[in-house]
Amino acid sequence: MPSVGPDDPVSTATKMMQSVGSDCVLVIENDQLLGIFTERDFLNRVAAEQRNPTVTPMREVMTPEPETLRPRDSIAYAINRMAVRGFRNIPIIDEANRVIAVIDVRDVMDHMTEVFAGLEEDQSAEEVDEWVDIGGGS
Repeated sequence: MPSVGPDDPVSTATKMMQSVGSDCVLVIENDQLLGIFTERDFLNRVAAEQRNPTVTPMREVMTPEPETLRPRDSIAYAINRMAVRGFRNIPIIDEANRVIAVIDVRDVMDHMTEVFAGLEEDQSAEEVDEWVDIGGGS
């Protein structure tokens, strides 16, 4: 999981994001999560404001004190946080508040794909049809 310090320039973060294929970077100091910087943050706080990414420090454009999850939190809770709060990335922290991972929308989709593939293998077509929601309400 890519990370930078709060005084590092935005250009360091964007180069790191590009090199590892990530859409976010964590801002960490002394092993503690201070913020998160996403592609959205770049567009809204750097590009839209015409800031120079080579001199703008992360602390000025990161999302401070991001919402986090714990390893014991369920995938359903993660999905809820992502949907309700509009997040695409959520850091997972341990009991000492150190980041151990970042879950993103792709991780959730991969997990759900595995779950539904397992359902299809373990259940008859009639049982799986009960899980399929084509919308439309009641």
